[in-house]
Amino acid sequence: MKAKYILSTIMVGTTLGLTSCADKLDLAPIDYYGSTSYWKNDSQAEAYIDGLHSNMRSAEWTHNMVFGDLRGGQYKVGTTADGSSTDGGDIASQNFDAEHPGVSKFGNYFGYIANCNLAIARIEAADYLADADKKYFLGIAYGLRAFYYFDLYRVYGGVPLRLGTEVIDGQINPAELYMPRAKASEVMAQIKADLKKSLENFGDNAKFDPYGRGNKKGYWSKAATECLAGEVYLWNAKVSIGDNKANTADLAVAKAHLESVAKNYGLSLRPTFASVFDAANGKGNSEIVFAIRYAEGEATNYYRQYVYNIGTGQLNKNVYLEDGTLFDDPLQMAGAGGIQRYEYKEALFNKFDKEDSRRLATFLPTYKKAADNSLTYWGTVVRKNIGIINSAGLRVFCGDIPYYRLSWVYLSLAEIANMQDDKAAVEKYINDVRERAYGKNWADKFKFVAGDFTKNELAILAEKDKEFVQEGQRWWDLCRMTYTKNGKHLVFMKEGSVDGTSPVLEESESHKLLWPIDKNTLNNDDALEQTPGYTK
Repeated sequence: MKAKYILSTIMVGTTLGLTSCADKLDLAPIDYYGSTSYWKNDSQAEAYIDGLHSNMRSAEWTHNMVFGDLRGGQYKVGTTADGSSTDGGDIASQNFDAEHPGVSKFGNYFGYIANCNLAIARIEAADYLADADKKYFLGIAYGLRAFYYFDLYRVYGGVPLRLGTEVIDGQINPAELYMPRAKASEVMAQIKADLKKSLENFGDNAKFDPYGRGNKKGYWSKAATECLAGEVYLWNAKVSIGDNKANTADLAVAKAHLESVAKNYGLSLRPTFASVFDAANGKGNSEIVFAIRYAEGEATNYYRQYVYNIGTGQLNKNVYLEDGTLFDDPLQMAGAGGIQRYEYKEALFNKFDKEDSRRLATFLPTYKKAADNSLTYWGTVVRKNIGIINSAGLRVFCGDIPYYRLSWVYLSLAEIANMQDDKAAVEKYINDVRERAYGKNWADKFKFVAGDFTKNELAILAEKDKEFVQEGQRWWDLCRMTYTKNGKHLVFMKEGSVDGTSPVLEESESHKLLWPIDKNTLNNDDALEQTPGYTK
C-alpha cells in the first residue's frame, strides 16, 4: 500500500497532456503514454516540454501565494470588506503543525520533479533531436527542476532528492520508493548543480522565443535560469537552513547573474506600472522575464478571489469610492464570479503615497460616507492584473502571473549592493523603480537617499511591498532580509511587519520558518522524518 501511495504521487509524468500547439498549456491528457513508448521524435519531445510548463501553471497558486505571499503578515483574517469569510487563515496566522500543515504531499512537487527527471533522461538519450534542440530542452528541464527544489528547500529544508526515473520505468523496489530527507546542504548543492547544467545547455541561446512559437515569455529561458540563480545565491548568502550555513561569497555570484539579466536580454521597464499587467496588449512585454500564461478560453487565474461579488457581497451600492461616488460595480464584475476571500490589511494600503501610481493601479479603496459626506476607510479590493473585458462584455481573469520581471532584478541588486556597502547602487536601483512608479509626480522629495544598512534594507522591503503585491515575494523577503548586516532576520522584527507593531513570527516559534510534513505523507513513507520542531 505504501509503494502504491508513493507511486501515485510521482507518476504524473506518464500522463502529461501533450500537444504540438504552442499556446495551449491547459491540456487534458489525450492518451496514456508509457515512459519508454512515447519518446520517438522531436514533436513528442517538444510536446512534453509543453507539458512541463502546464505543470508550472498547476503549481502557480502554491508557489506564488501559499508559499510566497500568505505568510507575509499583510493579510486580514476573519471577514473581508465584502462580507465573505477569509480563506488561508491558518497559513496567514502561522498556525502550523502536522494537523495544519499548510499543504500536503509536499505540494505535489515531486510529481512535477518526476516529469523533469523523465524529460532529462529521455532528451539526453534522444539521438533523433538536433543538438541545438536537445540543449534548449535540457536547459528548460534542468532549470525547472532547480526551481521546484529551491521552493522545497526554502519550505522544508532537507527533502528527498529524487533525480532518476527508476519508479517511472517500473522498477518497483521499496528501497527506492522509501527515501529519507537529504541534508539541507545536499539539496542546495543539487540546486546549484542543476542551475549550472541549465546554463551550460542554454549556452549562447539568450532568446525568449528562439523557435518563434509566440509564447510571449511563458516558456522558461536562459534569462529565467539566471534570475533563479540570482535568487538562489542571494538567499544562500543570507540564510542558513539546517547544516547549510549562509555563505556571503554567494553574493558575488548572485550579482553577476542579475547584472547579466539586466544588461544582456533587451529588457526595459515599462513606461507605466499598470501597463506591465495589461492582459490585452501587454503580455510578454519588455519588463517580463518569465510569467505563467493564462488566456481566455484556456485557463484563468485566481484573482477573482480578491475582488467582490455584486450580488451577495456588501460593497456594491453600499460603499463609496475615494472621489465620493457610489460603488456601482466599478471593476465590471457582473457575470465574472468574483468573490473576496482574501484582503490585504489597511496598513499595506497606507504605505503608498497618493502620488504613487501603484496605489490605485493595485488597490481600489472603499469608504463609508457620513451624513456630512466625510469618508471613512472601509476596505480594499485588488484591481491589479484582473484581466480583460471580452467581446461579450464580461470580465475574464486571464492576466499572466509574473515570476520574474526587471523591477525585481533591480531591487534584488539593491539588496546585494546594501550587503556590499555600495550606497550609490542602492540609490540607483531603488530610484529606478520609484521614478517609474511616481511618473509625472516624480520629484526630489521622493528620491531615496541611502543611509546605514538598516535604513536601506527597510527601504528595499518597503519598495517591494508596493511593487509586488500578489507576486509571491513578501514572506521570502522577511525570511531573507536582515535588520543589520548578518543580523536578525526581519521576520522576527516588528520593523518587518506592515504596521510596525509586532513581528510576523516570534523567535520562540522559529521552527515555523520551515513547514511540517502532513501526517498522511509521513505515515506512508517509513523513511521520512518530521520537520524539526514539530511532533510526528
